[in-house]
Amino acid sequence: MCIALPLKITQLIPPHQAVCDAGGTPQTVDISLLDGLCVGDWVSVHRGMAVTRMTEADARLILDALSALDQVRAGETDVDHLFADLVDREPPRPPTT
Repeated sequence: MCIALPLKITQLIPPHQAVCDAGGTPQTVDISLLDGLCVGDWVSVHRGMAVTRMTEADARLILDALSALDQVRAGETDVDHLFADLVDREPPRPPTT
């Protein structure tokens, strides 16, 4: 399984690189696929390449879900607060044929 991680840009390195915060660790990322990025923007990064710009709210939802996975692997069971966008709603169902 492949996953793109949300990272926050902390520094731009012209012409096509940026330093991003990866959980407190700086990571250099290729940003050549995206135009107009600024320090403070959030991007989804796959294999060192920024592939989409995203909102901070969307980035937080993904980071919370990844945190919940880490906690479950460590034996924690109280992770509902990390899925605040899902807790009080019925999941969508696929159409029946």
